Amino acid sequence: MVITCSATGCAMEGIEQYIDDALDDTFGLESDSTVGSCSVYYLDVGQGDSALILTDSAAVLIDAGEASAGDTVLSALQEHGVKTLDYVIATHPHADHIGGMPAVLQYAASSDDLTIQEIIVPEVPDSQIPTTRTYEKFLDGVEANGLSLTPAESQTLDLGSAALEIIPSPGDDYSSLNDYSVCAYLTCGENGFFFTGDASKPEEKDLLSTGALDHVKADVLKVGHHGSRESSTDDFLYAISPKYAVISCGYDNTYGHPHSEAVARLSKFCGNQIYRTDENGTVCISSDGAKLTVTTEK
Repeated sequence: MVITCSATGCAMEGIEQYIDDALDDTFGLESDSTVGSCSVYYLDVGQGDSALILTDSAAVLIDAGEASAGDTVLSALQEHGVKTLDYVIATHPHADHIGGMPAVLQYAASSDDLTIQEIIVPEVPDSQIPTTRTYEKFLDGVEANGLSLTPAESQTLDLGSAALEIIPSPGDDYSSLNDYSVCAYLTCGENGFFFTGDASKPEEKDLLSTGALDHVKADVLKVGHHGSRESSTDDFLYAISPKYAVISCGYDNTYGHPHSEAVARLSKFCGNQIYRTDENGTVCISSDGAKLTVTTEK
């Protein structure tokens, strides 16, 4: 399904052949020069998170799902002809966000087809740094590429036709690793995209109280923590005023994500423009700097 949206509204293209061609273009190797100045692919990685940002001159990977999603992420990179990841952002060190990273990192270390320039991670108290095998494999992959981890700090990354502002978590004493999530604000012309990792109520509250979101008005929200009950609070949604929401979650997952209460809050702002990877597959939202085009895999 293809929906084109601007400030004046949305138009759905109903011609079957047009839709088939659009899907081929958007999810094919040649798509990136035709879909606009910036495209964000919210990858279907099951009960996890992964997003690929492509601009005219840069590529950014935010998270990579569980370990089982590594091949899915690699396939997406190859499908879109990504040879260099300018930035990889691991929003926080939970397995459903970094589990697929080792596959990507090891491939880059052993192949000339992919180069990774920088890896950004949150600052987490020493007492909460994971000792899991997943995290160890992530660190092994970083080392294999001759890289070191870059602690997230407030800065704006130049992506050519777009810019990505890194917004670190304001807190340093959360009970959950979720709330150390690195957030990011992508701007492409008049359009904005906000990425949350697994941020939930405590981090959302601190982002608001510190003024970190005062300038953020996002057309598109990557919903925090897979649409859990404690994410996407009213105050947070009011601050960023999203028009579209994308929830990354697995079909019939055991967590009950997305929670009906979170969906109800999102609906106040986004109406029926809420997309779910469990229902829609990979979701691509492209911007030409003025209007958005939404394409779903199914």
